[in-house]
Formats: sequence, structure tokens, C-alpha cells
Amino acid sequence: MKKILFLNLVAFSKNGGIERFNKCFLHALFKLDGQGDIYSESISAYDSKANTAYYPVEKYKGYSERKSQFVAGSLIAARKFDTIVIGHINMAVVGYLIKKVYPSKRVLLITHGIDVWHQVGGIKQKFLNVVDGILSVSQFTKSKLIELNNVPDEKIKVFPNTIDPYFSIPASLSKDNTMRMRYGIGEDTFVLYTLTRLSSTELFKGYDKVLVALKEVIKTNPNVHYVIAGKYDEKEKSRIDNIVEDNGLQGHVTLTGFLKEEELTAHYQMADTYIMPSKKEGFGIVFIEALVCGVPVIGGNADGSADALLQGELGTLVNPDSVEDIVGAIKKHISERERDNETKVKEKQQKTIEHYAFDKYTQRLKNLLVES
Repeated sequence: MKKILFLNLVAFSKNGGIERFNKCFLHALFKLDGQGDIYSESISAYDSKANTAYYPVEKYKGYSERKSQFVAGSLIAARKFDTIVIGHINMAVVGYLIKKVYPSKRVLLITHGIDVWHQVGGIKQKFLNVVDGILSVSQFTKSKLIELNNVPDEKIKVFPNTIDPYFSIPASLSKDNTMRMRYGIGEDTFVLYTLTRLSSTELFKGYDKVLVALKEVIKTNPNVHYVIAGKYDEKEKSRIDNIVEDNGLQGHVTLTGFLKEEELTAHYQMADTYIMPSKKEGFGIVFIEALVCGVPVIGGNADGSADALLQGELGTLVNPDSVEDIVGAIKKHISERERDNETKVKEKQQKTIEHYAFDKYTQRLKNLLVES
């Protein structure tokens, strides 16, 4: 039986794409534990404890931001395991030390997106040179690793994200107007929807471009409303408010703020189209969540979004720098009203599940950890 140690920055005490990846990764390890395929434990730099729905508390050590203790504890723990999986390149120093102290151990690194979309240096470069294998969430990120950091192709396996096993996939794909009522949006209004963290330091999600595009869209389609959900900082909210005012979009835009997990599905289901023309998305879990809720998707063609959307099979791809392209895609979605075509949205839902179901993700992980 292979013994696996997973080192992560944070899985349970914060919310975001990488945190969601880590939760799913941990739950897959737990499932493989239960099947007798592996024995696993995990250590986190920032968490204090695990969410028992995903992973057992007794197998999860959290260092609550005590970084030096995390490094020392990880190095000591690693001696008991065959394979150590490093959840982010920001833990390169830990991975590098483990490989130097225990050269026979198999050390793997997970890469997500912008963490490796540049030429890394120092300890990160040294770690890339000694690591035994890399799991990349998208082909796009793999190509960046090869291009910018000279990592050999054969060293990298594409390991895409999955649908969270606790994500509430709706039994019906019909539009749900519950959240429209909350925000005062009419049943006949065409709703565009984005779910993301709105941060003044992360200006690459594309919702600002959608706002500018919306100005053109409402000239011929005035009954359109754009809902942007997710936690925001005040600086970014002020910037968005100014874009709304400058483009005459008052009454056409709603910012919801932070959403509870249990309300995610209902928010997706109020939408006619999910839109996020990002430029720095490693994968884009939100795209597959929207699709399994029956919502058509518009995403960018310049990052990992294209991988998540199977190069356009599952959604519309646009140039994220082209407002004209975004306008055209929105108008096309308004014209086609795919959300109301139950057969079509069901087909895309099934294709999404076929590619990204959690049981298939778990099997892929087993193949990587046990059989390769």
C-alpha cells in the first residue's frame, strides 16, 4: 500500500479556486484510503483543522500560519511516506528540502495557473529541477511550464479539476427565479452572471470588460441584467461603481457580495448565461459548476478556461481583450436563448459530468499515485 502525504497551503479556512481544489483532492485521498488503495495524511500551513465532510480531523495537521513549524513538521513527517504531494509551488522550499533529505522519496508538485505562468527563480527553479513529477490542472498551464520554465513534457501530467462532491447538482435544469426575486430582477429579464472574488489586486477576471460590453448590448437589448457575485474589497467595489456610472448602467448591474455555499446553485440557476472572460484562469471550476446547473457559458480563449470548456465544445470562447467579441457573444446568447432549450442544456450537463465527475477524478488520482 502506497503511503501518501499531501502538503497544502489552505483548504478549509479560506475560499477560492485553489482551496476548492485542495478540498476535492483531500476527499479523493480519503476515498482511496477507504478503498484500501493508499494510506494518506495531510499537513496544512494555514488551516487549523479539517472539515470532516472532506477529510478526517485525526489525519490532518494544521499549523495555523506558523510557517517555520510547518516546514519543520512537514520535513519530519515526510520520512514515513512513499510519495509527498506539494500542493503549490509557494511551498517549494519544503519540497526541495524533502527531496534533498530523502532522495528516494517520490515528490510531486501540483501547479494551478499564474503560480507558474512566468519564469520562476531561486528555490522554485531548484525545486522544479528535482521534483519527480508535476500535476497540472490544464493543458494551458502545462504548456506555460514547458515554454517558460523548460520543464520536460514527460514530467508533467494534466490533472483537471472536478465537480465538488458536495456541490448541489439540481434535479431540474429549469430556471429558478428565487434569487431573481431577492434582487428585484424580472422573470423575463436576460441575466448574465459571474461568480468570483472581486479584488483590486486581481484585475484579470474580465467582469469590467463585460460591463463595458453591456453598454453596447442594452442599446438593442435593454432587458438585460448583470449579476456579479462574490466577496469584494471596497477599492474594487468603488472601481466597479464608477464603471457602472460612466457607462450608464444604473439598474442593470447587481453586486451580491459574499455567497454562502448553500446558495451557490440557486444563484447559478437564476442565470441565462454564465460569463467570465478571464485572462489568468488556471482552469475555472465555476464554468463546470454553471454547466451542471444547466447554464450556458461564455469564457476566455487565452487561459485555462479553454481547457475547462473543452476548446469550445461546452461553451463560447471569446478574446478577453476584445469588448467587440464579448458583445457579439452576449448578443448571440440572447438570440439563441439556449437556457430555455432543455435538451441542449441537458446534453452539455451530461458531457460536463462525463469529463469532470468526482468518481472519475478519484480514479485519475489513483492512476497517478498508485499505478504510475
